[in-house]
Amino acid sequence: MASVEVLNFSRVAQLKRKWNRLWAQIGERVLSLPQREQIILLEDFQTAIESRLVVMERINNAKKGN
Repeated sequence: MASVEVLNFSRVAQLKRKWNRLWAQIGERVLSLPQREQIILLEDFQTAIESRLVVMERINNAKKGN
């Protein structure tokens, strides 16, 4: 059980590093926008990520059903 927790912690840490690298690449540009546009852009990111997650979850669920 502990090894699963270590693997999950490692995976979370890896994803956070990737997220931080992404922000390092685009953060300055996002912050240079007016606040309202920043909010719109972040809402767009959230919508895109949630939509992609739904598609991937459906694909994975379909694979499990086969």
